[in-house]
Amino acid sequence: MKVSKEVINEIIDELDTGFKCFINIETHEVVSFPDEDKFSDMDPDDWQEFIDKVENNREKYKEIEGPTSRESFSIMEAFVDYIDSKSLKIRLLQALEGRKPFANFKLQIDNSGTYREIWFEFKRNWMNEFVSEKLHNEISDG
Repeated sequence: MKVSKEVINEIIDELDTGFKCFINIETHEVVSFPDEDKFSDMDPDDWQEFIDKVENNREKYKEIEGPTSRESFSIMEAFVDYIDSKSLKIRLLQALEGRKPFANFKLQIDNSGTYREIWFEFKRNWMNEFVSEKLHNEISDG
């Protein structure tokens, strides 16, 4: 059974906010909750219903993990190659080569005018392929 675009988009949105994301391999229901490693102030009681749903049905739910730091860095590098603005390329390369590359890349993107939306579209397309591949592997293996 093929996973719908709506489910893929839901997973992308959840991963993008730093949530742990699980899919029921039979029904394609998505269950997500904040990753305690990223949200140290999270109160697990607020999310216990979702956590229990996954924990009590481990054989039905597969975690869809987001990109690693290295993969996220590669997305940013690919975007630099993709754009045609020489001045923005230079600023983004400097951001990636310096300290705190993720924060500095974001700062440059946030101040890049129309390239900000181009970045979000580029990243979304990359995430779509990334999640689709993960789902294919998880569901066909599940």
